[in-house]
Amino acid sequence: MNMIHHIRNLLRKAKRDEEGATTVEFLLVMPLIVFWFAGTFTFFDAYSEWTRSVKATYTVADVMSRQFEMEADYEDDMNSLFASIMGENSNDTYVRISSIERTNDTYQIDWTCASGNHTGYANNDEVPTELIPNILNGEAVIIVESYMDFVPFQDYIGLSAKTLTKKVVISPRFTSKLERDGNCA
Repeated sequence: MNMIHHIRNLLRKAKRDEEGATTVEFLLVMPLIVFWFAGTFTFFDAYSEWTRSVKATYTVADVMSRQFEMEADYEDDMNSLFASIMGENSNDTYVRISSIERTNDTYQIDWTCASGNHTGYANNDEVPTELIPNILNGEAVIIVESYMDFVPFQDYIGLSAKTLTKKVVISPRFTSKLERDGNCA
């Protein structure tokens, strides 16, 4: 009987003992905190990359709108500008620059070039007409497109690797149409 009484006392004492509770709570909550921190960092990184790519694309578009003529291989220079703003290697990004003119109520490619080994538009059907504002016959616009691969810090939160793409349509500022000197590479 004495043994049973002793065991009951030990159990009552263990029931009231709170030593180590903080450690157990910490071990239960810590994985959630780590998951939340990594997820927050990943979403912030994705948003930061996207906004920087938008700003860099608008910068390239602004530079292009101030030109009278686009020289041969200038798209590679614009890709280098885009990549330097993004803090990337220019081999990991590319830009496509196109001059589109409205003729007889249809959009026609005047010229289209892309940096590196990438290609411009193959035909007029590929032109993103939904982006082009309503312009008159004889008017021209410049379309600047940027492409950059994005790989998230963590992929378990729902973001996957993708190519960030931004397209900007802008009118030439100092001329009616941006001319091209030479063919695209």
